[in-house]
Amino acid sequence: MTRTAKSGKRRQAERAKRRAQLARPQSVGVQRIVAAPTAANLTMPANLALFARYTLALIIGAAGAWTFVTNGWPLPYFLGSLTFCLIASIAAAPVERPKPLAIPMRCVLGVAIGSAFSPALITRFGSMVWSLMLLIPFMIFIIGLGMLFYERFAKLDRPTAFFAAVPGGLTDMTAMAEDAGANPRSVILVQASRILVIVFALPLWLKWHDGLAVGVSAASRIHVWEINPIDAAVMFAMGAGGWLAARWLGLAGAPIVGPMLVSGIAHAFGFTFAKMPLEVLVVAQISVGVLLGCQFRGLTLREFTSTMIWGIAYAIVLLVITGAVAHWVAAWTGFDPISVLLAFAPGGQTELNLLAYVLGLDVAYVAMHHLMRLGIVILGAQIVFKSQKGWRKG
Repeated sequence: MTRTAKSGKRRQAERAKRRAQLARPQSVGVQRIVAAPTAANLTMPANLALFARYTLALIIGAAGAWTFVTNGWPLPYFLGSLTFCLIASIAAAPVERPKPLAIPMRCVLGVAIGSAFSPALITRFGSMVWSLMLLIPFMIFIIGLGMLFYERFAKLDRPTAFFAAVPGGLTDMTAMAEDAGANPRSVILVQASRILVIVFALPLWLKWHDGLAVGVSAASRIHVWEINPIDAAVMFAMGAGGWLAARWLGLAGAPIVGPMLVSGIAHAFGFTFAKMPLEVLVVAQISVGVLLGCQFRGLTLREFTSTMIWGIAYAIVLLVITGAVAHWVAAWTGFDPISVLLAFAPGGQTELNLLAYVLGLDVAYVAMHHLMRLGIVILGAQIVFKSQKGWRKG
C-alpha cells in the first residue's frame, strides 16, 4: 500500500472518530462546554426555544425563592431557587442554565462583596497573614486525601481523581481535566456535588446550631429607588471595569474576582461608600441559584450511583475536616469562628462570600481567604498538570 493511501485511510479514521465523539450523548454541563449554542448556529425557532427554557428556569427559581421566604427557611433567595431548579433539572423539565445572566450577576455580587470592605481592613490585614498561610497545608492535605478517596473508592483514574479533588473553579478544573485526558463528565459531577453539599449544609448548620437568622441581607438596607445616580454609575463602572481587567489579566473567576477587588480597594481606601440595592441583590441571588441548580440537567441514575454519590460522600468528609480545622484556627488566631468556617470551607467562592455578606459577618476576612484558596489551587493544579506529562492527551 502506498504512503498516500495509508495517509488517506488514517484521515478517514480520524474523521470517523471525531463524528463518533460528537454523536456521543453528553450531560451535566459537558454538552454546553463541548458544543454550547451560539447566536451564529441557532435558527430563530431554536433561539425562541432556548429563551423559553431560560424563562422557565427563572420562573421556577423565583417560585422556590418565594417558598423559602414564606416558610422562613435559610438563605431563601439563593437556596430556594437552587432547590427548585435542581428538582426540575433531575425531573427532566425543559429548563436551561440562563448563561447570559452568569457574568452580570456575578459582577453584581462581586461589587456587593467588595463594598463590605472598609478602611479598617488595611490595618487588619497583617493579623490575617497567619490564617491565610494555613490555607496552603490545608489545601495540600484535602487534595491528597481526595485523590486517595476517589482512586480507592470511586475507582477514578489518577488524572480524573486529581481534578475532581482540587477545590477550585468548576470551569477551570474542567478545562484542565480535558487537556490532561481526564474524564470531564466525572470531574463536573464531583465538583458540582461538592459545591452543592457545602452551600446547602452550612446555612442549615448555622441556623440550627448557632441560631443565626440566615434570611435577607443584613449588609444592605438601601432600596433601588433610593440609590444615588452617581453611586449607581460608580458601581456599574467597578463591575464592568473589574471584570474586563480581570479577564485581560487572565484571572480565574474573573466575573466575581475582578469586581470584588476593584470594589474592595475603592471601599477600603474610602473612595466610595456606595452599597448595592437590596432588590438587585435579590435578583442576583436567585439567578446564581438557578445557574447552579440547572447544572444537573440531564443527570442519569447511573451517573448518580457511579460518580456523584462519591462526590457527595467526600463533601461530607470535607465538612467534618473543615469544621475541626476552623475550630482550631479560630481558637489560635482569635477570629470569629463562623467567619473562619466560611473562609476555610472548600465550596464555591461566590456562594460562600454571598453567605458571609448576607449574615453580615467579616466579609473581608472570608473573601481574602477564598481569593487565596483560588490562587493556591489554580497555581498548584497548573504545576501538577505541567509536571505530569503522561497525563496529557496524545
